[in-house]
Amino acid sequence: MATCSLPDPKGADMASDVLHELKQLVRLDPQFAAALRSADTTEQAAELVRRHGLKVTPEALWRHRGMLVEGGRPTWRG
Repeated sequence: MATCSLPDPKGADMASDVLHELKQLVRLDPQFAAALRSADTTEQAAELVRRHGLKVTPEALWRHRGMLVEGGRPTWRG
């Protein structure tokens, strides 16, 4: 399971890889994207991401929420 907690200078490439994988998952799986957008908290969003094989902290998701979908819109309300 890939991990993203950020910031970690040595882990920056891994964090970037995890975020790229997450973006791909959002783009390719409409059901996952809808579930991510409907999460009420970053903790719920992080748990959903974990269930799909990527480990990311709620903090990293919050910082990057506008980067997960095209147009820079926040990915979820949380």
